[in-house]
This record gives sequence, structure tokens and C-alpha cells, in this order.
Amino acid sequence: TLLKVAGIAGFVAFGLLVEGGASPGLAVPVPAAGLVTAFGVGMIAALWTFDGWYGLTLSAGEVRRPERNLPLGLIAGTGAVLVMYTLLNLVYLRALPVAAMAGTPRIGESAAAALFGPTGARLVTLAVLVSTLGCLASTILYAARIYLPMAQDGVFFPTLARVHPRYRTPARCLVAQGAWAVALTVTGTYSQLYTYAIFAATLFHVATGAAVFVLRRTRPGLPRPYRVWGYPVVPALFLLACALLVANTLAERPAESLAGLGLVALGLPAYAAWRRRPHR
Repeated sequence: TLLKVAGIAGFVAFGLLVEGGASPGLAVPVPAAGLVTAFGVGMIAALWTFDGWYGLTLSAGEVRRPERNLPLGLIAGTGAVLVMYTLLNLVYLRALPVAAMAGTPRIGESAAAALFGPTGARLVTLAVLVSTLGCLASTILYAARIYLPMAQDGVFFPTLARVHPRYRTPARCLVAQGAWAVALTVTGTYSQLYTYAIFAATLFHVATGAAVFVLRRTRPGLPRPYRVWGYPVVPALFLLACALLVANTLAERPAESLAGLGLVALGLPAYAAWRRRPHR
């Protein structure tokens, strides 16, 4: 994390100090027709950048004082990413015209080449690789924490309900997750994969946000160490934003959306079958 943040901070600092290769195109004209839907599609990639903001909640059982540290971690982490993401995009706008940005699949490398030359581009590429490995490491670790309690609750493969006797980690979950990730990599392009992954994740965000209202009504006496700030307005706005994103993605990217929806739907018969089994 230190290497990643230091790399971003260095790139931003030098990128704002050197003379830009392009004037910031903040006033680039956009077509009025389809602006909202285009913005929604663009949000998919932005949300992929922020995806993981909720990751700490999956390890809540291993967090000290979760009622305090979970909200702090979520807010501070998302805020830090927001600042870095905004500053990086400001550097990109100084380095490249918007049309050139849209045409490059490796924006960081292209911006660094425009600002610092080939050596700078190679250094930024190295920083991106380090950042990617850090993201993968944290995602692999926190995502595997989902399958373990599911299996322990009797709604997933029973063999994954075991913790490694020596390392105290969900070792089998990690292996299963790795196998599934390998399978996914051969099913489509990177853009297709993150589109239907974000679509499916947003569906679960809708369900999680709706659960706040349901549990408040059905279990009013449940202990609530942390209460949602601004309830019911804040969770209602969250639900509305997620629902609009789901609808827009379904309309604009139907193939990827239906693939994500299909993956979620595959879990329904499996869940029903596991629920019928006697849980030990």
C-alpha cells in the first residue's frame, strides 16, 4: 500500500509540476441526447476503480471494535481513493486531449510518456503493476471470507467450511476462488468481465441497502452498534442510485448485464437445494 500510494503521489506531484502536453479539456462539448445513459456506462469503469470499498465488511468478524473501525475504514478508504482518482485524472487531462485519452487502453502509461518521455512511461507502468498486485492481494484475501461463513451456514459447498488448522485461514476457499477466477479469465475481455462483475455487485448492493429497511421493521430489537447516518434518506438515495445504474447498464450493455444476471441466477437453485438439506 505504501508503494502504491507513494507511486501515485509522485506521479501526481511531478505531473502537475511539469508543462502539460495538452490544455485541460474540461469544456469539451457533449451531445445532449444520450448524455445520462453515456454517463451511466462511464460510471461502470469508475465504480470498478472504487470496487472494494466494502471489502472490510467481509472481514468484520476479524476486526477489533468493528462498530468503530468499520465505518472509519470505509469512509477514510473511499475518501483517499476519491482524492487520488481525481488528482490522477487531472494529470491525465494535462497530458492528453480527451480524444487521445478515449483511444488508449493504458492511460497511465500514455500520460506518463507524454509528460516525461519513455523512461517515465516505464516507471509508471512498473507502479501500475505494483498497484495491481496490491489490489489483487487484498481482493483475494477479503473475498474468500464470503464463502467460509456461507459454507458454515449450510448454503455453500460443505467442504469449504473448514479453516486451515495451522494458518487459520480459509485455505480451501482461496483455492476454489482461484480456480473460478482462472475460469472467468477465458470467458471474455477485461472490459466485459468488469462490466458484468460490477452489474452483479450492484445488484447485491441494492439487496444489502434494502435489507436495512427490512431489518429495521422486522427486527427492531436487534443490537445496532452502528446506525446509518441520515436514515432513511441516505440509504434510500443509495438504493435509488444503484437501481438506476442497474437499469441503465441493462439497457446499454445488455450482453454483459445478462451474463452477470445469469451468474447470479445460477445461485438460486443451488441455494434452494442447500437450504433443504439438514444443517449440522
